[in-house]
Amino acid sequence: MLWVTKMINSSSALANIDPSSAGFDVDLDGFIFYKNSLLFLPPKERGAFRLLLSAWPKVVSKEDFSKNVWAGRMSDDSLARCITRLRRALSYTGVVQIDSFYGQGYRLAILSDKVRRLTGVPATVHVPEKSDVVKPHAALVEACIHARQLLENRSLDSLSQAESILKNVISKAPGYMLAKLLLAQYVADRAFYDGNIQRSQIDDALNQLRTVEVAEPYLQGLQSQKGYLLDAKWHFDEARVTHRQALQMFPDDDAAYYRYGTHLIDTNASSEAIRVLRSAVQLNPHSPKIAVALARAYACENLDQAEVLAQARSAYSSHPDSPAAYLYLLYILAWIDPQPEIAHAVRHFVQKDRHAHAFASRAVAYVLARCGDHAGALEIIEKHSSIHGIHLAALIAMGMIDEAMIKVKAAAETGFGVLPFSLIVPECAELKQHPDYPEVYAKVFSRMPSE
Repeated sequence: MLWVTKMINSSSALANIDPSSAGFDVDLDGFIFYKNSLLFLPPKERGAFRLLLSAWPKVVSKEDFSKNVWAGRMSDDSLARCITRLRRALSYTGVVQIDSFYGQGYRLAILSDKVRRLTGVPATVHVPEKSDVVKPHAALVEACIHARQLLENRSLDSLSQAESILKNVISKAPGYMLAKLLLAQYVADRAFYDGNIQRSQIDDALNQLRTVEVAEPYLQGLQSQKGYLLDAKWHFDEARVTHRQALQMFPDDDAAYYRYGTHLIDTNASSEAIRVLRSAVQLNPHSPKIAVALARAYACENLDQAEVLAQARSAYSSHPDSPAAYLYLLYILAWIDPQPEIAHAVRHFVQKDRHAHAFASRAVAYVLARCGDHAGALEIIEKHSSIHGIHLAALIAMGMIDEAMIKVKAAAETGFGVLPFSLIVPECAELKQHPDYPEVYAKVFSRMPSE
């Protein structure tokens, strides 16, 4: 056991800052906060982290995990999976690590140097203590954590479930600002994914966030979420200012970097988007959506196709279980070198992952169209088309430029949605030759940042 002793000694320098000083706190209901922001941890991960926090700096045995988290019904595999998910969830903080001790258990380590580096930077804002804000019932907090997980799933069913849960929470606890923040995220997600909302709902969500700002002006994610909604309604000038405020207030928030990066892609600032999204990846290397967004930024920058493909492969190799990363790799392969095998792979994807297909139909249709299966692409378009669900790249790949422009003009009239991104991606560049393109472009990008 000499190697264990060496490991403990080598980590002794990590034990001179306790979890509370690093910013972690557990409330009376057992919910865990980092720098006064709720950690969205599922029950098992939350229980395991509570145990690690309370035992710090000691090792928590497998028996303790089994007794206190699994009620005595735990396997080694289930504990290992839980710790892996917990490490991913905590990676964005950058101040902790969970050490494994073979045959014994796990121990929480506080990375003192990183804590000092973060606390050594003067705060740009005063963040009030949690006692300053309304504390909802524990069941409502649990409901919001579940809703957040549903939003991350990004299927039509999960989004609808999240909306229902969040509206129920707000009806029972109107002062719970986190629920209002998550409901605003639902509205923006829906605007970008399938547009199955009204523009007035975006305005209503922004008004709700104004009430949140009055009650909790320094709630993490507030400014970033405002920027996300402003992007959804194409107010890019206001959005840029708001995204930058979010990063100034919370410079270690990977979600703020991600949303700012997608804003930069939409506003044709892909070079800056690459830099911002690289920062997001560094803060949270376990997020497939950030990795895919970075790959998209590379494609929009019109870099060498080999470099774009390498980035798409990197996103997939880093996240092999992510349907989004896999589908984007197929998308780029079809764009660069369309082959029947790629069409076969995307058909298999549709059969295997039908939930993802609802939001992935534009990519699926493009791959089929690009690889010569026009009938298959048209079937997808007919099934999933809507005023916002424009399969623009697929239509252009099939030479249906006039049909594509008719749909683009209809979407432009709504004043919100994913259209800006569709207009600037390289696979839709041929649309720029259409005589109506300048008019549409001016309408969609009428509120651009001045710089």
